[in-house]
Amino acid sequence: MSLKSFGKNTIIYAVGNLGLRGASFVLLPIYTHFLTVSDYGLLATLLVSIQLMLIFANLGMQTCLVRFTKEYEENSRAGVLVGSCAMLNLLAGLALTGISLALLPPFFRGILHTNDVRLYIVMACCVVLMESLSTLVMSYYRVQNQALRFSIVGILLAFTLVAANFILLRVLSLGIRGVLLAYILTYGAGLLFVSCDVLRKTGVGISFALMPRLLRFGFPLVFSMAGHTAIGAVGVYMLSYFAGLEAVAIYEFGWKLASLMTVVLIYPFSLAFEPYLFAGLNSTDIKEKLSRLLTYLILGATLTSFALVAGSRVLLPLIAPPEYAPAFIVILLLVPGMAFTGMYYFGGTLIIAVQKTRLVGLTMTIGAIISLLLNRVLIPPMSWCGAVIAFDVTYLLVGTALFVLGRKMFPMPVEWKRIGVAAALLTLFFFVFLFIRDASTVMFILISLLAALAGVLILFGFQFFHNDEKIAIRKLIPGLHQV
Repeated sequence: MSLKSFGKNTIIYAVGNLGLRGASFVLLPIYTHFLTVSDYGLLATLLVSIQLMLIFANLGMQTCLVRFTKEYEENSRAGVLVGSCAMLNLLAGLALTGISLALLPPFFRGILHTNDVRLYIVMACCVVLMESLSTLVMSYYRVQNQALRFSIVGILLAFTLVAANFILLRVLSLGIRGVLLAYILTYGAGLLFVSCDVLRKTGVGISFALMPRLLRFGFPLVFSMAGHTAIGAVGVYMLSYFAGLEAVAIYEFGWKLASLMTVVLIYPFSLAFEPYLFAGLNSTDIKEKLSRLLTYLILGATLTSFALVAGSRVLLPLIAPPEYAPAFIVILLLVPGMAFTGMYYFGGTLIIAVQKTRLVGLTMTIGAIISLLLNRVLIPPMSWCGAVIAFDVTYLLVGTALFVLGRKMFPMPVEWKRIGVAAALLTLFFFVFLFIRDASTVMFILISLLAALAGVLILFGFQFFHNDEKIAIRKLIPGLHQV
């Protein structure tokens, strides 16, 4: 696959991912206007818990499916691989439900600040099971480079999720339980639809002899992905415990908007990057291509962060009541940590390519412990600001560590000069926004436009782009033909 094809797939994944995951951002005004701040904090805590539980239900099977489908297709056993992965997901989800009901009610009573938690636990586990199985089967589209089909399904699920939330929350007034029911119905419908399409092509089977191999490869990824999710979840849990659900609402609202960077750039990049690297491991020029992709990722993070912060400053008063105004500084301060999640995905994929998944899991487990310690120390005196600092520092450490380890195991050149220019530009944007955060909207927009112009001049003044990249830019923007 060429870099051009990679870029095309990344853009398509970004559109689809923005549809599926972007639904949570469309839902923000619904939640903030039709739930109290405290109820939104409770819902946010539940949704974070669901994301963490998803890791243990998935067992790394999505990555297994992407990594091994080509191998099993050669033996006409793709259906056995899909069925075995799905069976492991199902068993893990059922076990997780039993454990949660038996052992976790006291924990949920503490973080949700209510005694009536068992129904919440059951509904959360149902969401986990439906989402885990539906996203697993959808991963088959990635292996087949069917990015468009993946994106279309994502957009359809997004529309369904928004409509179901509006009806159950706004029309039927079912509150938080209505929100959870909307997730169950949406992902259940998605599972039924995608399974009919995929299994019609692959067939389905189950091999108990295959399951140990899948677990050996996928289970270490649980620690990696759980560590990744726990870094954010720990902050939410400790905020709830030490500062209350209102503090959770402010932090999680800002975090949700800041994570748009992962939705529109980093996660789509990883969706395209994994199959691209795994399919090209024996290519003679793969390392040079990886070098460019790393540069594009960092430049993309810089440009996305600018658009994210500038847009949120203007739109925040329109999508949330005044009580959520402090969320802007949360968004701005989270930008460095969100950018380093890109290094986490890039370095982690290099390590997975050489099948050293345990190393990724160990690194992220250490990261989760660091996050736990930082949040415990910083949140009691600093509230949500402590959670922000803990998130940024943790991802600075784990993102750098995984990239260094990944490059050691899968050596590749790095375009240090270009990366330095992109990183300097990101730093410039950060401090400009920090300085003008309290300016009037008109002044904020004016200075932001001047900063954007300065960024363009810096990129071309330092000869950031190669000749072939300039040609591609000229094709996209005809007015730059003189550059």
